[in-house]
Amino acid sequence: MPEMSSRLSSLRSILPDLETALYSFTASRAKFRIVRTVNPTSAAQVKNPKTLYILDSSFNPPSRAHAGIAVGALRRLLLLFSTSNADKGKSNTESVVQRLGLMTAFAEDVEDLLKKRSTTPSIPIDIGLTTEPYYTDKSVAIATTDPPAYPAHPAHIHLVGYDTLIRFCNPQYYPSYTPPLSALAPFFDAGHGLEVTARPFDEGDESSRAFGTVEEQSVYVEGLRRTEGALVDKGWKSEWGARVELVLDESGKGVSSTRIRESVREGRWEDVGELCTEGVAAWVKDQGLYLP
Repeated sequence: MPEMSSRLSSLRSILPDLETALYSFTASRAKFRIVRTVNPTSAAQVKNPKTLYILDSSFNPPSRAHAGIAVGALRRLLLLFSTSNADKGKSNTESVVQRLGLMTAFAEDVEDLLKKRSTTPSIPIDIGLTTEPYYTDKSVAIATTDPPAYPAHPAHIHLVGYDTLIRFCNPQYYPSYTPPLSALAPFFDAGHGLEVTARPFDEGDESSRAFGTVEEQSVYVEGLRRTEGALVDKGWKSEWGARVELVLDESGKGVSSTRIRESVREGRWEDVGELCTEGVAAWVKDQGLYLP
């Protein structure tokens, strides 16, 4: 891995390219586009993956918890940012360019982590944009891109946190469907699924308390597989539950993007270094992100 100063210089130099790619995407009618690939030399080895792992996040900023989720993708990984958030609306141009910078730094960090695992092969990590705010529509956008971004039409496994699963299964996001969760049928019928990282309970992290213990989260996921589950009357099908896998990653305990931003504002850079991967922490400091 190059020295950090060299990495930062390289990343600063590609910001104009990322901005140009963003303008090109927003000016087009495309709903999905890959704007950059980290470690492209290995792409030929996995050009037609059967499974595409997708880490879809606000990347504001990405944390070590995100890295813990990402390193499990051993075939091909797509870091995906939506320019339209279902809860927050559209993002401004400057914000998106910086997110692309953070995603690039994060992708390089993930690649470095994978290289340190002697049994783990290098993988190409794509950085993509979509205009779609919902997971179901995002997968459609990726699958129907012309020309195809992934010609083998792989199954999509979205790598999400438990809090995202709750939103994914929330009927309020699908008001135009009757019953509302029938909106998820095309997603699961296409063979897509979710790998859900449990949100470890941490007394020191207020945001983690809202989701209960890991045991309670496990009960919720198990309930998705039952024919008499609480969401069945909302259109959920119990067989979809088999496509939802809950995994535990203790490295994410007490880690959140909110805590990272608070640590930056308070000048606690040692904490930032513990909460972020190395390149992301350096990029946040280099660009003066999240400062008051």
